[in-house]
Amino acid sequence: NNNHYILPASDDIWNVLKSLHSTGLISVLKSEDKVWVVVNKGILLTEVDGILFAPETFKEHVDIASNTGIVSVSGLTRLFPEYDPDMLICFLLNMELCQEINPSFLIMTNLIRGESASETQRRGERLLFFPCLLSRNRPDEMTSQVYQFGWCLQCTRGHDFFPPRYFHVLLLRLAYKMALPQEDDKLNHYCTFWKNGLHWVNGHGVGSLVEIVDESQCVLVMMSCEKGYSDNMVSLRRDVIGEVMSVYKESCPSLEVKELVIDSNELAYPVNTPRERTVYSVKAVLSAIKEGRPFLVSDNGHKELKEILLDESLSDISNLSLLGGHEIKEVIDIKEEFNTPLTTTKLGMRILLMSLKN
Repeated sequence: NNNHYILPASDDIWNVLKSLHSTGLISVLKSEDKVWVVVNKGILLTEVDGILFAPETFKEHVDIASNTGIVSVSGLTRLFPEYDPDMLICFLLNMELCQEINPSFLIMTNLIRGESASETQRRGERLLFFPCLLSRNRPDEMTSQVYQFGWCLQCTRGHDFFPPRYFHVLLLRLAYKMALPQEDDKLNHYCTFWKNGLHWVNGHGVGSLVEIVDESQCVLVMMSCEKGYSDNMVSLRRDVIGEVMSVYKESCPSLEVKELVIDSNELAYPVNTPRERTVYSVKAVLSAIKEGRPFLVSDNGHKELKEILLDESLSDISNLSLLGGHEIKEVIDIKEEFNTPLTTTKLGMRILLMSLKN
């Protein structure tokens, strides 16, 4: 609103504000030269988020992004003239609802095509990317991609699923890293976005895909590389797996999940239900490597470990991409629970009772 107060510059006041911010009682927003204190975050959530993210069937709905996920700061200002645009952007960034992107990034994506992207870049407008406002389906050309590695994070309980918020934050973090200039202030990635997925190709011969599949019960990561660039692929998949796991632990740690590697012979895309492919438990793979066993024995038979983790040195276990940059003890020292399905248990009891009667 129009009530502005100037607080005296004091370390004591600043420490109190930081303490209140950490408890969630207020929000302290900082830009390069300003600091805002939001006393009632609920008002902003209701007035701003309630309009920006209202479903089409709601009267509050405003089509500000035209299903591209791209919103100009000028458009945001027109929609909410009563708020300082810098404060509003800080609030949305702080909530990890969007990310400010360079207009030149649009030319390297499918978000805005052709002349529209060039015109937007020429205008030099400040732009925000909101994954939750992106409603496009997977582009047809994605189905022709060929991959050499597949990994997934799968919910293990039938009623669990990854919330939309999880994927939006993950997409923001991945997109932001790719939207940063890499060499000579130039972008070296081409990115394709859709409502539940992202594919990008970088300047080091590696193609990557991250997608929410299996009715939002699975996060799929797939990768490919040009001949001779497998080391780059291994390095990148370590980073991507690490990001997937970090966002999971931050945003939905109560979900029961398992990490799986997809058999290299079953990577035909699209992979809508990874659990129906031949998959191997990451914990089982790492345990076998740690114990020095050359083969993994599972209900799928036995498989040589070097065929599961192509292009990686199994002798350097602490640096394996499956760890996502974490220590191995964080992954395989956790005791796995093996639950016998209820139907199997009941069947076994019936057979036992019948044999007793006979």
